[in-house]
Amino acid sequence: MADYFVEDPKYNEDIFRHRFRMSKRLFLKIVADVEENDPWFEEAPDARGRKGFTPLQKVTSAIKQLATGNTPDENDEYLHMAERTSRECLEYFCDTVCKIYGPEFLRRPTSHDMALLYQAHEEKHHLPEYRGQYMRGDHRYPTVMLEAVASQDLWFWHAFAGPPGSQNDINSIPYPHEVDQKKFKRQHEAARKGVERAFGVMKVKWGVLSRPMRARSVKKIRNVVYTCIILHNMILKDEGKAIAPVHIRDPPVEPALDDTVLGELMDEVTHCRLKHDLIDHLASQDLPHLLVDSDED
Repeated sequence: MADYFVEDPKYNEDIFRHRFRMSKRLFLKIVADVEENDPWFEEAPDARGRKGFTPLQKVTSAIKQLATGNTPDENDEYLHMAERTSRECLEYFCDTVCKIYGPEFLRRPTSHDMALLYQAHEEKHHLPEYRGQYMRGDHRYPTVMLEAVASQDLWFWHAFAGPPGSQNDINSIPYPHEVDQKKFKRQHEAARKGVERAFGVMKVKWGVLSRPMRARSVKKIRNVVYTCIILHNMILKDEGKAIAPVHIRDPPVEPALDDTVLGELMDEVTHCRLKHDLIDHLASQDLPHLLVDSDED
């Protein structure tokens, strides 16, 4: 309490953010929410009648394990918490966080989300998306989605790809010969690297993702990974960096099957045409950072 949560704590807000990966405001909100939704986090006497751990201690233990990836027994001196209790803190915390925040922060992108994603992607990478090109019967919006809108501020979605095996992925050009193709290759690969950087930021922020998982069941492992993603998205929203911070649900749509859609998605000619349109569009932008060096000609 003296380190972080009293009126004049030992460590300031910047140090708190560095150690807990989030603002103190968001941390305290999470503590209040998990305490309200799971009685395990409530302060109660143990079997010997002694005062139990507070919600702050339990959440601190869980987030410390997620942030550092260290073993549960690292808290035995600082929090005076046994290894078994620390392990339970992590398991209950991840399970509760997924139940409380999963519907919003691990949601599939809605049509409102997609409109903002398209806009952000085009502004950053100057690559327009295939809006209106491919439609599915059970959606009113295109299902050929962005490959990614990526930076260290990327919001991770529950689902982010079109049908498996379709021609919805725009691949780079392995050996470009023309100037326009070289510009497209450079910009396309820059966008792809953003994805890798975003996942790199996730692993740095949550050290547990860089270590072998200690949980022994698929459900517990999944909850740990989902919790890291949920907390990442919550932090973006808390810091005002989320592309689509407001969750606006789509109206219910009756599923409909259109046999022609799959053929269009798999049509290689259509795919190549759209790819060439992207190359021409990028060449017309006259972006200074895409100037091709003379030794590449």
